[in-house]
Amino acid sequence: MNTQALGVEYYLAGMRAALDDLPPNEVAEIMEDVEAHVAELSTELGDDETLEQRLGSPELYAQELRQAAGYPPKTERLPVTTKGGWLTRPRAAAWGLVAATGVTLLAGVAALREPAILLLPAVILVLSLALVHDRGPLQQEIMNLPETHRLKKWLAVEPGTPAERALTYLTSLQPAWWLIRAGLLGLGAVLLAGRDILGFLALAAIAVVSVFAGPRAKVDRRWLWFSLPASALAVGLLFQVIDVTANQLAYGSSSRSSYPQPIVEPYQNIYVYDENGKLLTNVLLYDQDGQPINAPRGYNSCNDPGNGPEPVIPANRYPRPKIDYENGVCYTVAPSVSAPSSTASTAPSSSGSAPSSSVPPTSVSPSK
Repeated sequence: MNTQALGVEYYLAGMRAALDDLPPNEVAEIMEDVEAHVAELSTELGDDETLEQRLGSPELYAQELRQAAGYPPKTERLPVTTKGGWLTRPRAAAWGLVAATGVTLLAGVAALREPAILLLPAVILVLSLALVHDRGPLQQEIMNLPETHRLKKWLAVEPGTPAERALTYLTSLQPAWWLIRAGLLGLGAVLLAGRDILGFLALAAIAVVSVFAGPRAKVDRRWLWFSLPASALAVGLLFQVIDVTANQLAYGSSSRSSYPQPIVEPYQNIYVYDENGKLLTNVLLYDQDGQPINAPRGYNSCNDPGNGPEPVIPANRYPRPKIDYENGVCYTVAPSVSAPSSTASTAPSSSGSAPSSSVPPTSVSPSK
């Protein structure tokens, strides 16, 4: 929006504020022809000429129109602090804006997980905006609230100080923030596109309108009821995107640094060869604690009743015989396994190794 258009909007907003004591339909009737006249007049102004120089101040021009239309002069409104008027429409609308902005910030943090949570600040905004839509673009009643004056006094900075220069610089960055805000809201809409179509459409619509709401809020304060919550929503979405990205990076880092678990192959039998490749039989194996190393038993159906007695074989004796069942009798078959061709060449040399002992650990006796 160019400077000329902003000047017209500001002038018309001042006129509406000067007429805001009249019913809304009467204000619309007065402003119907004035808006086109002011817009046309603005195109005829010189480089150094303003609408105030041609028409006078907005308040004075509005007063002339009131008299021409036969309306009485504007009466002063009662202060908002009159007895029994603490909860007025302006105060309810102002605190509704504060509540909606805070709730929207919290909702934005969870909006990507539960888009339906955005309905809560939306309801608060609609109710508070309904209280101010007919009170004029400048919202003078809200600006006259005691809490508004205290807030303006708290935010005021002395001219020429670093704080004042910083505030001026931040104010100049507002157009950039409007674009960044729309980008964050658009990113949230994209992230919801595949999961929640209604959430996608809602965030996409907010992103588009937010670009228009930023400059409009400067001349029509009613747009603050959209612009401020939209900014809070964008900040909340930014927090959530940062959190999700950090968790994904941490998970990826931990998964890359972890080692794969070894695959343990179960064994059914063990064949022991000496260094010459000769198969050793009746070898009893024990672990470092003297406990028998037992392979799973594989006796087929010999444990079923009536199949004869189960062969008595120590659980840690190797090679384990094969157990067959035939004609109601279980019997063992000696393993017939020849030494692998690489046994002789790969068998460890006895030089430099600890002397072997065929005596099993004394602390354990093999089971019979």
